[in-house]
Amino acid sequence: MEQSFANLLEQDQATIAPLYGKVDINFVKGEGSYLFDDKGDKYLDFVAGIAVNGLGHQNAGIKAAIVEQLNHFNHISNLYPNYPQIALGRKLLEITGFDKAFFCNSGTEANEGCIKFARKYFNRKGEAHRQKIVTFINSFHGRTFAALSATGQPSIREGFGSMPGDFVHVPWNDVDALKKEIDGNSCAIMLESLAAEGGVMTLSKEMVEAINSLQKEYGVLVILDEVQAGMGRLGTFLGFEKYGLNPDLVSLAKGIGGGLPLGAVLLRQKIADQLKPGDHGTTFGGNPIACAAGLSVVEQIAQPALLKNVEERSAELRAGLSKLAEKYASILAVRGEGLILGLALDENLPVGNVITAAREEKLMVLSAKGNVLRMLPPLNVSANEAREAIAKLDAAFAKVSK
Repeated sequence: MEQSFANLLEQDQATIAPLYGKVDINFVKGEGSYLFDDKGDKYLDFVAGIAVNGLGHQNAGIKAAIVEQLNHFNHISNLYPNYPQIALGRKLLEITGFDKAFFCNSGTEANEGCIKFARKYFNRKGEAHRQKIVTFINSFHGRTFAALSATGQPSIREGFGSMPGDFVHVPWNDVDALKKEIDGNSCAIMLESLAAEGGVMTLSKEMVEAINSLQKEYGVLVILDEVQAGMGRLGTFLGFEKYGLNPDLVSLAKGIGGGLPLGAVLLRQKIADQLKPGDHGTTFGGNPIACAAGLSVVEQIAQPALLKNVEERSAELRAGLSKLAEKYASILAVRGEGLILGLALDENLPVGNVITAAREEKLMVLSAKGNVLRMLPPLNVSANEAREAIAKLDAAFAKVSK
């Protein structure tokens, strides 16, 4: 099997564009919170496909929904009513209180939709000059050009030429900097309810109050990127509910599709009223199979017991991480909310070293910007699995700490 996997890696390098640094593990099966490799080793998965597998691997409800839809049709396009899409849309609107839904395939597409809808809204109202969108340094909104322009990380824009204009980036939680950029000519404030990729950064109470105030005073739209922090991950169905924001547009992806490509934009009626056929579109967005899976995901995440589990496991993990921070001087801070948790590390201990050591202990974790270790367990992770993760992480830090 080792030789077979070596061949697999060689074929990958010869075939796939070199855009990812890949770990030399051949996973062959997932079940619940665990992944299994071709040697039979069992790994506790606190990456969850980068917050995609919110209900773990081989979730029975998702599997049943996919098979059921396969018995009807795989794809019909958005030229016709699509009943799995309608069912998912109705459920999302019922839970969230939004008025309309638009479906796409990914988080970056959802953010592109939000940006286009926000600018079209003001254009149709006769305020075409309102194009400036204020986002935040170290934010991450995707890799297509408009979403990349909104992303506050110059390093990932480098080398791609000119970006779409009228995007301004201010420091996270810097109220004064935000207020300087917003006036009656601004289009939108765009932010993540928790900046996961950017370093597992949470919103301050002062920033939330400032955003709500600016929204009322200037009529500026608020776009909430819930691609990673939404779908129950912060212990509320959508992350912004944790903070008391009132967004006009919300982008969803990752966890909503249960492992299938699916994204969504939730809109207020005033924005939907300014949209017409042809303003935006997608061939695959709202694919029936993905939407069938998504409906199962939404119904499961909306259950109070699951959201309670997120809060309880979060508290247990935070307590465990805090004990590790007391034990290891290289851990500077515990960050995050719900089941997006992070450890800010001293610069003398590269986060990659800890990730490698954790993997040797059969725990899968990942990084975030600023030398931060990030943990994204399934939302239905158990108390025993949370304790197991802390024990494995303890062993990993013991290996790499000096």
